Amino acid sequence: MAEFFTPASSELYVGNLPWSTTEEELSSLFVSYTVTSLNIPTGREGRSRGYAIVALSSSEEALQATQTLDGQMIGERAIVVRESKAREERAPRAPRATGGGGRSATGLGEPSGPGVRCYVGNLAWETAEDALIAHCSNFGVNVVQCEVARQHSGRSKGWALVDFASADEASNAIQQLHDSELETRSIIVRIERPAGGNNQTNVVRVERTGGGGGGGGRAPREPRPDPRPENSSGMQIVVRSLPWSTTDEELLAVFQQVGTVVSATVQSHADTGRSKGWGTVRFATTQEAQTAIDSFNGVVLGERPMQIKMDRFE
Repeated sequence: MAEFFTPASSELYVGNLPWSTTEEELSSLFVSYTVTSLNIPTGREGRSRGYAIVALSSSEEALQATQTLDGQMIGERAIVVRESKAREERAPRAPRATGGGGRSATGLGEPSGPGVRCYVGNLAWETAEDALIAHCSNFGVNVVQCEVARQHSGRSKGWALVDFASADEASNAIQQLHDSELETRSIIVRIERPAGGNNQTNVVRVERTGGGGGGGGRAPREPRPDPRPENSSGMQIVVRSLPWSTTDEELLAVFQQVGTVVSATVQSHADTGRSKGWGTVRFATTQEAQTAIDSFNGVVLGERPMQIKMDRFE
């Protein structure tokens, strides 16, 4: 799993941690190494962000740790261990022109293939790469590389480009992550759209109220609508952030508490049968579906807070 995470420094990113993981518990995982510092960042309410930054005594120890600890289980979650990509340690990079009115793109090179790069918008100003990667990991989505777009001052522009291993992985990321909540904001996730007829990056700027970055006098662009037509009966909900071990029967048992469940299905990968970390539940009435959202959105199931919304595209 760590083939593209070869540390050049002694600082490691440890992602996909259970929310309840303490620094003491994580230290015990690194007992064979010399830990010089360990920190699990928290959000505004003191809740873990699902990742940690661990500094070891040398880059050699860090390399060994990625090879032995990446993929290890903590509770029901396979953790990610790789070199920390903290912005303050990166070498300065020259902005890459996009041919779109002087905007600078992120520092990512060209994607490895069509359909593997996604635009992630409506990010909180303070959201950094590690937090975004950790959010993806919490939904079982593995990121190849990620970059938050920033102004020359270093301040976030509120969007990022994220590369996945394949077009299927990118499609899965959109299905799971679009409209999910990251640091109090419902994020936008879609395939990055190249400008017509060339290979330059065409990024839609999402304008936000309440302290958004200066638009330089330009009229704000309207975000493009989702190309899929909405077709909701109001009786089916989407349940994200499920524990990997959740079965159809367990999902059924949870939501039978609020109404008559017609069907409950945990989505899985066709090739491996492994859970994608989300599922759908259909009720007999629209009122029961809404009651399920009101009753269970944010409720912790197996150490993971469920994120529940009405299925708009059933």
